[in-house]
Amino acid sequence: MSLERRPLFPVVEPEAVPGRYGCPMLVRTRFSFTPDGPPLMRCSLGWALHDGLEVARCKATDVLTDCWKVHPERTPVVAEAATDTEAERMTVD
Repeated sequence: MSLERRPLFPVVEPEAVPGRYGCPMLVRTRFSFTPDGPPLMRCSLGWALHDGLEVARCKATDVLTDCWKVHPERTPVVAEAATDTEAERMTVD
């Protein structure tokens, strides 16, 4: 036996990963409009998400109390990705 003193209970370090994960009420569904398309996102609180811009706003919201649907004055500004046709128009001009 070893004479080394050991604590009775091991010290467990939390494995929290820092980062921004968006609103905790934003969840993925199993459904999509196309078989190979990305799954749709929905709000567990029942708010309607009409397009990708609204989903991006939910992802930019850190906590539930800052919900931009409840408080429109807190709507985060997000950059919407350009579609292929919009990108082609920007390069041609």
